[in-house]
Amino acid sequence: MTGGPLFPEAERVLRECARRAARGGGHVAPLAPPLQVAAARLREPLRLAVVGQIKRGKSTLVNALLGEDVAATGQLELTFTVAEFCHGDTRSIRVHCKDGSTKGPLPPDALEGLTARDDAALDKLRLISKVEYAMPSELLRSFRLIDTPGLGSVYHDDARNSLDYLGLDIDEFAGAYTDEEEKAAARRALAAMGRTASDVYADSARQAGEADAMVYLFSGGVGRADHETIRAFLGPAAGRATPLRAFAVLSRCDAYWSAIRDEPGSPDPVTYDPMAKAREIASGYLEKPGIGSMFATIVPVAGIVGIGARLLTATELGLLADLSAAEPRLLARALLDAGKFAAAPELRRIPLPAPERARLITRLGNWGVNQACRYLRDHVGEDELRDRLVADSGVTRLRELIIGHFGNRAAIIKLDRSLQDAMAEIGRCRLSVQAEGRPDPPALTDVATRVDRLLATEHGAAEVAALDAHYRGDLRLTPAQVADLLTVTGEHGPSWAARLGLPGDTAPEELAAAAVRHAATWWATFQDPLLDRATRAAARTIHRSYDLLRQRVCEWPIDEG
Repeated sequence: MTGGPLFPEAERVLRECARRAARGGGHVAPLAPPLQVAAARLREPLRLAVVGQIKRGKSTLVNALLGEDVAATGQLELTFTVAEFCHGDTRSIRVHCKDGSTKGPLPPDALEGLTARDDAALDKLRLISKVEYAMPSELLRSFRLIDTPGLGSVYHDDARNSLDYLGLDIDEFAGAYTDEEEKAAARRALAAMGRTASDVYADSARQAGEADAMVYLFSGGVGRADHETIRAFLGPAAGRATPLRAFAVLSRCDAYWSAIRDEPGSPDPVTYDPMAKAREIASGYLEKPGIGSMFATIVPVAGIVGIGARLLTATELGLLADLSAAEPRLLARALLDAGKFAAAPELRRIPLPAPERARLITRLGNWGVNQACRYLRDHVGEDELRDRLVADSGVTRLRELIIGHFGNRAAIIKLDRSLQDAMAEIGRCRLSVQAEGRPDPPALTDVATRVDRLLATEHGAAEVAALDAHYRGDLRLTPAQVADLLTVTGEHGPSWAARLGLPGDTAPEELAAAAVRHAATWWATFQDPLLDRATRAAARTIHRSYDLLRQRVCEWPIDEG
């Protein structure tokens, strides 16, 4: 996915359009740089932004996805700075400054000194636009992962919902900071950097707008502030916040375990699964039109468990082993009150002293500690313990979805983004010409014609249109036909075999025969006179997808590369 591009003709046309714009001069010349950027984007990893209101666990989620404690988290969570994680053979940091300059590469431990926790770092922070962190990571070979500072609420007590009403201090982040000390510290940090809550919001909004895809975090359910943020921010985000390019995460789902006392039937806290409750809540929210039309799915995640499992030290594993010797129900009941469990000088029949209990709560949270002790009682080994906890946390599924939903379709998502960006720039250029009462210059007409033709002929753009129509609910397809649409467009992998729903070692002649069968089925569907227009267009696109697969298999029967 990082090589390529998979659409060489699109790259060639966009680069030629950039050269034509540069030669055209006048109003057309400014088109050249964005067209070059659109062409270059086809070769770059997909940009995935983690977005949400502040203090929703974004940095914890980023750490869980990367399996390392690299994104800044803590009581004063805000860094007020965008952090972008990318693949590199060695670890290093580059600091992108607001004046356009870049500093680095710097050693990786420099990242901690670029957070709002250190008053001495504030002078440096005010100059920074973005911090880029390179690290070896299989996930980052396919993605650039962007940790945004945080969106504020666009809802306020006086019901003014305009994005312009983000105000001038931290209070307008919708009460995310409930502790007065914490709120005061955040306010001081903003003031010291000469920034406002609006600036932080704008940084996050800009990064989300520039990303190819996004993950939006809710916490503990979709509150009024989240509804307002989704409606006012994600909706108008250049039409890109569709289920093809976005899904949501219901974060901090381990908190549902502590709420077990409110559940009917007195569930057993030892075996109670808060993620099942979270999945039920997520399904309910996904059925709401204002959310379901934006996100492909909502994934429940307990980020602290996901990252904590990977970071468990030998000492902490030993403490968990000691703790697992306690009577299971007694331990579970004690863990339900995490604050008391961590701070009480003594707990009846619990073998660890307070500092060690607090250490485990900080690492895994109370439900994570309970789960770890359950597995240790079954004599699970260290590696399996880590893997089980990460799977329980929802992070394993989230990674699979990111790779499957976004990664396997990275090429067509980036193609669509590049073409839409090109069209938007052409539209802006036309407006500036029209404002002077002049006709379009020949160079502008030439560039617009070439991009229009590319949109009409590049099949990847048609696949995106079919997927968007499906996720909007515009298509009348059977479940089997939906499965075909998703499979042939890369839901299960970009290889020929994966797009045909066949094993990877399937012989070329069998791949070709399967493509022929699928193409014939979809051609017959396309010919149905009772089909509505949207479904008919999608059927033609899917037929063409299978026909192109047949052609490629026949042309290169041995090597897909």
